[in-house]
Amino acid sequence: MRAVVSVSCNFLFVLLDVTLTTILYIDGTQVRRFLQELNNFDIFTSTIDVWLICLIRACVLLGASTGVARNSTDGPRRVKKLNTAVSVLCMVMVVYAVAKLLLFSEVAVLLGAPWFLSLFAWSCISSLATLGFWKLLCLVKTKRELLVINEEKTKEEEGDDESEASGASIEESNKKENRGSSKATISRLLSYTKEDAGVLGVAFVFLILAALGECFIPYYTGLAVDGIVIQKSMVVFTKALLLMLLLAISSSFAAGIRGGMFNLTFARLNQEIGFFDSNHTGDITSRLTSDTTLVSDLVSQNVNICLRCLVKGVGVCIFMFSLSWKLSLVTFMGFPLVMIVSELYGKYYKRLAREVQDALAKANNIAEETISAMKTVRSFANEDNEVEVYWEKLQHMYKLNKKQALAYACYMWSISVALQVSVLFYGGHLVISDQMTSGNLISFIIYELELGDCMENIGSVYTGLMQGVGAAEKVFEFINRKPLMTREGTMAPDTFKGHVEFKNVSFAFPTRPNSQVLKNVTFALRPGEVTALVGPSGSGKSSCVYLMEHFYAAQSGELLLDGIPIEQYDHNYLHSKVALVGQEPVLFARSIQENIAYGVHEVTMDSVVQAAKAANAHGFITELQSGYNTDAGERGAQLSGGQKQRVAIARALVRNPHLLLMDEATSALDTESEHTVHQALEGAMHNRTILVIAHRLSTIEKAHNIIVLDKGKVSEQGNHKELMAKGGLYFKMVQRQMLGVDPPEEYDSHQKCQTVPNESRQ
Repeated sequence: MRAVVSVSCNFLFVLLDVTLTTILYIDGTQVRRFLQELNNFDIFTSTIDVWLICLIRACVLLGASTGVARNSTDGPRRVKKLNTAVSVLCMVMVVYAVAKLLLFSEVAVLLGAPWFLSLFAWSCISSLATLGFWKLLCLVKTKRELLVINEEKTKEEEGDDESEASGASIEESNKKENRGSSKATISRLLSYTKEDAGVLGVAFVFLILAALGECFIPYYTGLAVDGIVIQKSMVVFTKALLLMLLLAISSSFAAGIRGGMFNLTFARLNQEIGFFDSNHTGDITSRLTSDTTLVSDLVSQNVNICLRCLVKGVGVCIFMFSLSWKLSLVTFMGFPLVMIVSELYGKYYKRLAREVQDALAKANNIAEETISAMKTVRSFANEDNEVEVYWEKLQHMYKLNKKQALAYACYMWSISVALQVSVLFYGGHLVISDQMTSGNLISFIIYELELGDCMENIGSVYTGLMQGVGAAEKVFEFINRKPLMTREGTMAPDTFKGHVEFKNVSFAFPTRPNSQVLKNVTFALRPGEVTALVGPSGSGKSSCVYLMEHFYAAQSGELLLDGIPIEQYDHNYLHSKVALVGQEPVLFARSIQENIAYGVHEVTMDSVVQAAKAANAHGFITELQSGYNTDAGERGAQLSGGQKQRVAIARALVRNPHLLLMDEATSALDTESEHTVHQALEGAMHNRTILVIAHRLSTIEKAHNIIVLDKGKVSEQGNHKELMAKGGLYFKMVQRQMLGVDPPEEYDSHQKCQTVPNESRQ
């Protein structure tokens, strides 16, 4: 339907263009003009070339419309390929019409004729309209594109139900939305300045005053020159000079206030766990630092420059036309071609800007990853390789920056040099032919230079806009991203017992949606009891902990705390009742006291010390040079692995949690320290639910309940004696760990009950 409408509109426009141009050309009835101007063509007096240009426009648009109408499969695609060429052609037609007007002005025979001025105006308008109708044809969808769109709609409709049950599907829809409807737009970026509307309003007033003052300075410069060269009057020269001085001081004062206001605005401008699994740290920090700085520049500095140049440019154009409309047309006849160059340059530069931001993010990620794991890099003597990898990333970004610089240089050359040469040549002709004074020419050249400066600044702003938009697209991907998990829970009951129930829970990480880690897992943790999770590596033990911390959401099944689904609890309340100690705890670059009290408000020093004693950490802390005020270093680098684990245990105990999760929390401790910590936990077990994950099975022998996971499923559960009597996976794991061998197949249950416990206790 759209193709039919577009083609019909194009046919009607072609008919209108040819008819109206012909009527204007023959001035209504002078048909004989065709033969007269064909036989005696004179570029200064003939207008048949303008009519012939109309035929060219008609043939181009008529041919494209016919092609699209007859071949809806390949026609629109071919039209899109020729879009740039047709744009150049239409702009050349506009330039030719302006040049034709200037040529006629030299003779001044037909310049006052209404039909000629109408022909000139319509030629410019119809050339631009031809470009518009061509772009309308570019919007027509081919049969292949329509087929793909219909298929995608069908797939989206079929996938709606599945996406409700799959976090991966939601994540994919987030990415599609970011690539589609969430395009970074300048208007959206500017919307972030609403709070500073008052400051920007004042800045805009002073911007106009400064621009007006700067616009009058070249005019009085020309008057001063004419006062000396033509009038030879010191009074006229002095008057013009004093006015120039007054305008310069006033505009400088206004410009200073304007700049200060915009700088003030600049100064004021300056998700769930699965999100951090799929996005590198370097990438995120790059978005938060480099990209947001570019966006801030766009909203403040670039807006300042753009508004100043636009206001000043309008004033400059008015003065230029008042001095010489002919010379002004020479200046502006190059603008259509500049617009095409700017469009091509903008698209190219925007793509380069995005590539530079991506390259910078990758380089930052390499640096972040290497520096954070420097000990590992050092231990493998891989410093040179890491430097080489980082160097390659920087070289890639350097090549992109060189492309940016070359593109910018070519863009600026096409704008400034060509215009200045044309203006100087034609301006000299006007002075020699007494069509303008030398002072006016000097004023005009100054205005032309200032206009070029405005265009150069606008070009820089356009570059900044492209950089800002390219960076903002990445930032807006994070802003627009719909979290797979929300913190909308509001439950904060007065009592919390810590009774945990897994009911047919299945789970897969968002980054690996097709690989289930837990499959229909069902078990319970009871208050006042220690429950142990054991099993081979990769069986899903840590995943159970992540779910209890509500880092992720289960794909199916229910996880209940005191009979309430975990997602209904308030985030702050939940994590004040649940504490986690991991195998590799992360400490922060601050004092040990601050690390232990991390996340707890209004904690006393006595509570910190008591928690450290319970974690068997008080002894080594007091032996440090500054005691509890000793800095732990970046990620706790100043402490040993066992010391970090004990500080982490103290950090959990100081919160007095009702549910304590110990994920290999004592793996780096010696036997004596581990025994002391477990004794402390046994003493604090009253009304507290404790979950322990351990590969050292001797440490969980006294657990009230032992749950054995294997390949994401509950293989068996019970206490130590019951599981040893079963002779299942738990029994085999104990045998391998204690005896270092697999149990023989003929080992009977009586031997298992009698022998293995003794071995395990040794």
